[in-house]
Amino acid sequence: MSAATATGTTGVRDLIASFPAAGAGGSTLGNLEKLAARRGMAYTALPNPPSTQALTSGGWQEACTEQLRRAAGRSGADRVVLVGHCMGGLSALRLHDGLTERLALSVALLVINAPCPDPEGRIPTMSHYSDAQVAAALAHDGFPQDLLDDEDMLAEIADGIRRDAVVADHLAEWVAAAGPLGTLHVLSTRGDVFIPPENVVGWRHRVAGEFHLTVADGGHSLDETVIGVLERSLEACLAAVAEPPPVRPHAAPTTPEAE
Repeated sequence: MSAATATGTTGVRDLIASFPAAGAGGSTLGNLEKLAARRGMAYTALPNPPSTQALTSGGWQEACTEQLRRAAGRSGADRVVLVGHCMGGLSALRLHDGLTERLALSVALLVINAPCPDPEGRIPTMSHYSDAQVAAALAHDGFPQDLLDDEDMLAEIADGIRRDAVVADHLAEWVAAAGPLGTLHVLSTRGDVFIPPENVVGWRHRVAGEFHLTVADGGHSLDETVIGVLERSLEACLAAVAEPPPVRPHAAPTTPEAE
């Protein structure tokens, strides 16, 4: 993964940091990275917590914060936008807590098809799905059928998704117990049968400031037909970001390098 220099027309440099859905697959973040490159924004991909232990120990938060610090330093970023898809949206919300102070940068949030926990911290989850149920959900989202037809491959994929889902359940419990968010932008798609808009609109009750919800056509993963909607959501998110600190010396951006 890499971070590249990003300077908008206002001279403000933006860094997009993404979190994937469970299983780390899908086209959503690939299209987000292409969008960032086209707009001249820096981009870095962050992992979801690999385990509940990494989450509760604080090790995951420290590692992600350090990766962001390095990416912002290389690109000279003034602002950071955390973008999370499904489980990744919950990861973005968890990392966002206190991140502005840790980075000394303005930080905004955009979540895509991210489930809103109910008052008990519950979300739609695949943590107890059978292999067949995982296959059905993935097939509906366009996952290659030949991989799903391979029993060994399906078992490996399903195991990984179930492990991620257990961590997502813990993230949801934290979000449910946390205080209200300041500002949140949410993108939801009508064709997402696992996290439909009905599971997303509840975020409005968890936001004390501005809440922006966009509902568009599309499935759980965003393909190229939805990239225009994604771009408009990102623009709205950037427009609502607090101005960066007025005095912050920049190191000259360096040549992009692999994380």
